[in-house]
Amino acid sequence: MKNRFDIYEIPDGHLARFESKLDRHYPGLRVRRIVFRTASIAAMLALVFWAGMGRGSHFRHSHTPESVYSAYLEQVGDLYRLLAGNTGKDDSIDWESLLHELTDETVPLYDQLPDEMSDRKKTAILKDYYGGILDEAQKLNETSNIK
Repeated sequence: MKNRFDIYEIPDGHLARFESKLDRHYPGLRVRRIVFRTASIAAMLALVFWAGMGRGSHFRHSHTPESVYSAYLEQVGDLYRLLAGNTGKDDSIDWESLLHELTDETVPLYDQLPDEMSDRKKTAILKDYYGGILDEAQKLNETSNIK
């Protein structure tokens, strides 16, 4: 048994009339869809933001070039203190010279950035550069079994 909808084309405006009747019977459905879509988009953005924070985790509370460089120096100092507290455990590798080679700079990048560059861009560059160095130093720390 075939319907008129199976045989004939749907008349113009039929779909709009059907949707308006559906909206009258289920008024909360449209609102729920909008809320669900908005919440899912917000959750996705939060996930992307959270995933993007992984590299800059060394400098979460640093929002100026000065605070990034200061946080970097503090963390390098912490690594040297850990290393000094655990000297003599493994004399086959000179961990201090490796750490020194990794973190020592003749002229710090902080001083090399041009004055006309915006603080926001300087901060991003410093976070990326010093974050990479700290990531490598962390790997060195894990390799040397310093706890």
